Amino acid sequence: MKVMAWLVLVGSILMALAAGLAVPIARQFLSDVGLPTDLLALGSAGGLIAGVLLMLIGVVLFLIFYARGESIFLQLAIEENTRMAAALLLRAAEEDKKTGAGAPIRPIYYGDVVD
Repeated sequence: MKVMAWLVLVGSILMALAAGLAVPIARQFLSDVGLPTDLLALGSAGGLIAGVLLMLIGVVLFLIFYARGESIFLQLAIEENTRMAAALLLRAAEEDKKTGAGAPIRPIYYGDVVD
């Protein structure tokens, strides 16, 4: 997921640059060919707006994919830690059974109530 996040970010940067440069180039091409340039009403500003929007969308998608990747790593770390803690507790319980020595049971006090 993290690799996908970086690919999305790089792709959005390239698309934003292409969109920002495409409109002025297309306008120049249309005027050279003799076609009306009214199709590109916003001109360079339209390319700049499109580029900024593509960049913002790319950054948001990057953050979403990166967070999902980190979430997967976090879940795996929690699972590994839980397995290790369970194994250590099991080993400690088995050692207590073998030696016959366990912690003495003491009552737990909750204020005035003894459990």
